[in-house]
Amino acid sequence: MNKPTISEWHEQFSRQAQWTQMSRSQLYRYANLLYAERILDVGCGTGVLTNDLARRTRGQVIGLDNNPEMLSFARRSTSRVRYEEGDALNLPYPNAHFDAVICHFVLMWLSDPRLAVREMVRVTRPGGHVLICAEPDYGGRLDWPELPIREWQVEGLRRQGANPLIGRQVRRLLVQAGLRAEVGVIASYWTAQDLYENLEAEWTWIAYDVGDAVDPKTFEQVRAQAQKAVQDGTRLVYVPIFYGIGRK
Repeated sequence: MNKPTISEWHEQFSRQAQWTQMSRSQLYRYANLLYAERILDVGCGTGVLTNDLARRTRGQVIGLDNNPEMLSFARRSTSRVRYEEGDALNLPYPNAHFDAVICHFVLMWLSDPRLAVREMVRVTRPGGHVLICAEPDYGGRLDWPELPIREWQVEGLRRQGANPLIGRQVRRLLVQAGLRAEVGVIASYWTAQDLYENLEAEWTWIAYDVGDAVDPKTFEQVRAQAQKAVQDGTRLVYVPIFYGIGRK
């Protein structure tokens, strides 16, 4: 399967933001982002969360990513946010510069998430907050009917260089970076209508994760089983998505 376009990534980032909207709002209130003077969004991608942050605070918001195409897309959406190119493992900012630093579905893609969190802590001021807003754990995925999607995605993401089990490490990453941490799992509720409306997008991304590792005939058989269960109203999908907040 061809690599997703920037527009397709943007659509996926937008869906992910919808999944975590309620939990992020709670984290933002806890960290008092409304009155923050400077906020950094690490791995901002096309700016979906960054623009949302700008609407929720009176201070300056910076989005950082290492993908110039995504940054170019993000810059077209608003002038309120400052978008900058940089490395999450070597943040180009001085110590104690931000009131809050956040990330969202980012650590799973990094070669050294432990270093990334330490960098986030370094650039956060004393009393400020580091917010890991969402990191999935595909090892805990549940499907009904029982389908091999969990195994497909775990192996597919590993082939891409990602860590599909990063969610269970969120507390350890924050604590080892020297923070007092609160960690939880995002509640997930999918109506039959949600599953129906997201069916095509879900399988587009499963196909991308799987690549050519699964026989096409087998893939289509499993997809047909999932689609039938959606139509019957019996389909269930659950992927645990962890969040964490640490105060410096």
